[in-house]
Amino acid sequence: PLIKTSPQGLMKCVDGRPSDHPAMDGPKALGGVYSIATNRGVTDIEGLKKICEEVKEKGSIPSCHGDEHAHPAPMGCGFFKLWSQSKLDGIPAPQFDSEEGKAAIMEAGGVYECLAGSHEEKVVYINFVEGTTLAPNGDDQAFVVDAWMTGTYNLDVPKYLVAAASTVEQLGGPLKAKLIVPGPPPPLTPEDVVGVLKGRGWEAEIVEESSVAPLIKTSPQGLMKCVDGRPSDHPAMDGPKA
Repeated sequence: PLIKTSPQGLMKCVDGRPSDHPAMDGPKALGGVYSIATNRGVTDIEGLKKICEEVKEKGSIPSCHGDEHAHPAPMGCGFFKLWSQSKLDGIPAPQFDSEEGKAAIMEAGGVYECLAGSHEEKVVYINFVEGTTLAPNGDDQAFVVDAWMTGTYNLDVPKYLVAAASTVEQLGGPLKAKLIVPGPPPPLTPEDVVGVLKGRGWEAEIVEESSVAPLIKTSPQGLMKCVDGRPSDHPAMDGPKA
């Protein structure tokens, strides 16, 4: 299920493996804060630190990650590895290595997390529901790309999504995506209508069906006619009034 993001949540990598850190209620982005750096062409340590400050100001904890297998450990982030090896088209490589990046992020108040196990992602979720994310599930792994955050950080959306697709492809991930979009808005309630009308100085109340002059069923022969209460020269009054 989608969960609300919180200021305590990490802006963490899209990687679906389980983490040693509990704060999974932050947005999921390519390599964590490296997602913003790559999209903006930031390749230096000072620029990375400024991005960390921006992430904190906008309500998340900046982060990067490694894993149990890589040497050095921070190279366990596949996205950073591809970036550092100039394997992301149109994106210049960083001027720092994985350990220097980790140190800079932590110095700027960010977090380093270690992920366990191997990649077993079955699907890529691309989430457009603002302010929500999916927590990693080690028993049912998925890449999670919170695409809504491109608006929060004014990123180049096509460039971001192409980088995401390229990363999954080069890591041998599943070429299967599910796009999560907002559901339909909740239906208007009588209470909503009463509130709007009273706010404009009307008298308004909710009454039971039985207290109103007999309601009639609408029919296919009825006019969709105006709400106007005056009598009509047409007999087909059993249609909706609008």
